[in-house]
Amino acid sequence: MITQILLQQTIIMFLLMMLGLLLSRRGMITEQGSRDLSNVLLYAVIPCVILRSYMSEFSVDKLRAMGVSAVIAVIAFVASIGVAYLTCGTRHRIENFAVAFGNAGFIGIPLVTAVFGAEAAFYVVSYSTLVNLLQWTYGIVIISGKKETINLKMVFVNPVFISMVIGLILFVTQPTLPSVVTGTIGYIADANTALAMIILGFYLSKVRLRDLFASARLYVVSAVRLLVVPAVTVLIFLLFPFARGEITLITLIAAATPVASSTAIFAQKFDQDYRQAVSYVCLSTILSVATLPLVMLVAERFLS
Repeated sequence: MITQILLQQTIIMFLLMMLGLLLSRRGMITEQGSRDLSNVLLYAVIPCVILRSYMSEFSVDKLRAMGVSAVIAVIAFVASIGVAYLTCGTRHRIENFAVAFGNAGFIGIPLVTAVFGAEAAFYVVSYSTLVNLLQWTYGIVIISGKKETINLKMVFVNPVFISMVIGLILFVTQPTLPSVVTGTIGYIADANTALAMIILGFYLSKVRLRDLFASARLYVVSAVRLLVVPAVTVLIFLLFPFARGEITLITLIAAATPVASSTAIFAQKFDQDYRQAVSYVCLSTILSVATLPLVMLVAERFLS
């Protein structure tokens, strides 16, 4: 059942991405326009998705479950970073970053909320926060090759971390918010899937499709990110008896997402091959339409 819903959602997201590509090719989305849309997504939409997930009735069981989700997120990241290091080493900087970091924000959160409901974002936030923490520390070292470039400030002032802290406060204190506030947050959060995929469609429009589908290297990196990382993650989960059920499947969806969009952003920032990074993002996103349901089909047998 979960696999069927996931397949439907990945197809919907693929079609939305094609819309973004078409709008870009027709000149309706410009380079500056894509940056503006990305800022809207990062600074308004995703924080509202996180806040909405925390707007639920407080219970000790939920708090305990969130702690479990954080532990499972750490286990998943140990798997992805380990695979990235063993397959790419430190010489292939973009490839290492691409394998280590999935697109938990743009794709993971929309998929999880579509399959498991809005409150499920409550559990995937642990993974998304860890993505931000490691991208601005470990990720920067990998892609730049310099430890001194680590930016701890960005870990704590980024929108995901701030909205998570505010969300936790709301969850624990349980204030009565006006319906106009919760309604507004809900409407903004609902824009997440469409906006994220249209932006990815814009990225895709900037890549020559002939080159995208002709490079063996792109397929290898995408396969490691989409198949090897989730497979190793599942095997490691099996070692821990508590890593079962819905929370584990939610984390696995986030861990099995395609190459993070931030790979291109960091590549550009640290003078790496920006177009190569964009190609990894685009091809892995297209292939994930098939791999995500496949991963979940297998995972349901072992982790449910």
